[in-house]
Amino acid sequence: MKRLLPFASLLMLLLILLFPIESLSGAKAGLSLWWNSVFPALLPSFICLKLTEKLGLLRTAFPRPRGRLGASMAFSLLSGAPNGAKLMGALTRAGTVPDSMGQRLLPLVNAISPAFLLTIIASDRLKNKALFRPMAAAFYGPILCLSLPLLTHGKKNSADREAGPALCSFPDALSAAIEESMLDMLRIGGCILFACTLLSLARRGVTDPFAAAALSGFLEVSTGTAAIAALPLSLRLRTALLAGTAAFGGLSLALQALCCYPNLKLLPYLLRKLLLGAAVGGLCYALFPLFPALSSVFAARDQVLSRALSLGALALSSALSTGFLFLLSLMAGGKRAKN
Repeated sequence: MKRLLPFASLLMLLLILLFPIESLSGAKAGLSLWWNSVFPALLPSFICLKLTEKLGLLRTAFPRPRGRLGASMAFSLLSGAPNGAKLMGALTRAGTVPDSMGQRLLPLVNAISPAFLLTIIASDRLKNKALFRPMAAAFYGPILCLSLPLLTHGKKNSADREAGPALCSFPDALSAAIEESMLDMLRIGGCILFACTLLSLARRGVTDPFAAAALSGFLEVSTGTAAIAALPLSLRLRTALLAGTAAFGGLSLALQALCCYPNLKLLPYLLRKLLLGAAVGGLCYALFPLFPALSSVFAARDQVLSRALSLGALALSSALSTGFLFLLSLMAGGKRAKN
């Protein structure tokens, strides 16, 4: 795959030269998305993360490696991608987490934040905040089920291989945190512009709305969720597709994770995110009828419960799906370790 990347870059450059109008339109859309939404949303959290790292607050508050890993995962899930990649990259560089474990955890912790699910997808895309509940249950349930075995895997008395970076004063830490965070934001902006430009070029000549929505969801999650929400599908199916697309994250978030975690193996990461997105979408579709009449789009509780699967069957199917994904992850990791 690495040998094909230079040819892919040359092909992208050729397409930009051949179709400058589409390229400029995509770049403008990416710049608008980055400047108006991503930049103000991520920069404060990036500065806080860097400041915490420079001052050694996480190491002081959680002296045990597993404690730091658990706290980092919790913050990653709350703050959203690509903070998960930044924190996991910092833990692997410090020796708290081995790279093999970081590769497996990264597709789980580098996820869309609850705020994105609630405000963007449920409230803006679907116009119904009540839909956040089935999406959140399907979204974070598999992530937690898959993360816990990985957290308990390995030696109990593990220790850092390195003492960590030397601590510095608060003014120096703040200055370095702002400088490095701005550089990270420029990298993320470049990833978004690249993905949006590629999307604009790829959608040239695509007239089918379903194909265009699938293409958008694969390349950029914000544009993809907007296209999927506009499809003439049932609310239940659209909600499941949006949850699965958000769990996958798109190529743009994968490139952002690569910038924050340079050792990331991109193809296995994308495959695991695809599997996670499929599991989240299927589970969201199954859980949808179990939520009562919070709005007119839901049926009455009695009708819902009469048609829905039993809770035991749902729990069994959820356990089987998450177990299947976990086995695939272990198998993929074992094959790479042998190679």
